[in-house]
Amino acid sequence: MLSATALEYLETIYNITVEGDAVVNARLAEKFRVSPPSVTEMLHRLERDGYVIVDRLKGARLTEHGIAAAEESLRRHRLAERFLMDVLKMDWISAHEEAHALQNALTPAIEAQMVALLGNPTTCPHGNPIPGSAPSTHDFLRRYRAMRLSHAPVATALRVLCISEVVEDETALLRQVGEVGIRPGADVVVADRETANPDRLCITIGERTVELDGAVAHKIWVYAPDLPSTGPVPSAETAT
Repeated sequence: MLSATALEYLETIYNITVEGDAVVNARLAEKFRVSPPSVTEMLHRLERDGYVIVDRLKGARLTEHGIAAAEESLRRHRLAERFLMDVLKMDWISAHEEAHALQNALTPAIEAQMVALLGNPTTCPHGNPIPGSAPSTHDFLRRYRAMRLSHAPVATALRVLCISEVVEDETALLRQVGEVGIRPGADVVVADRETANPDRLCITIGERTVELDGAVAHKIWVYAPDLPSTGPVPSAETAT
């Protein structure tokens, strides 16, 4: 049986892959705040058990077995987040933190009742797809032609799709973006990029204009709502 830490590695590798990036040891070490040798040891263990394939040039990638395990774990976590927020009325930070404990207690019977109660939601409160409920999870970002807010064009109407889960401190990120009103379904416009500091963006959200650091904007995925997409569009009401 996989440990909680091993499952977190699979989830992280899965999420990095979904976002189109390479899975390198240095990034995993930064994410889990461990030494590179610790990452190497875990990856070798996961490779031995058939969950990942480690390539020195291309980095780690999940096997079909690894994808299934990651999606099963992410499904429980994201359903737990949705339940804690929608039913128990927790804020999205508390729901994220408490979901780690709740997801481990979900039996198939409880999960089925939770899905029925919630109306089979397709995304978690942060806009990320719930495996098994949202089709083509691996292609989620590409189906919306999504881009990172840090790379978005100026003076273009955009809508927030999701907040990345590939971060070192998710609580800090959720608090920061939540305070300025950046949530799935929110309409945003990149008003300007500072000439002296191109990594600093001025973002218009409704009638507010806020400044965002490029590193934060890099964790926010947006899309142009006037372009056709084939997936369900999140609403701001479901993510508050």
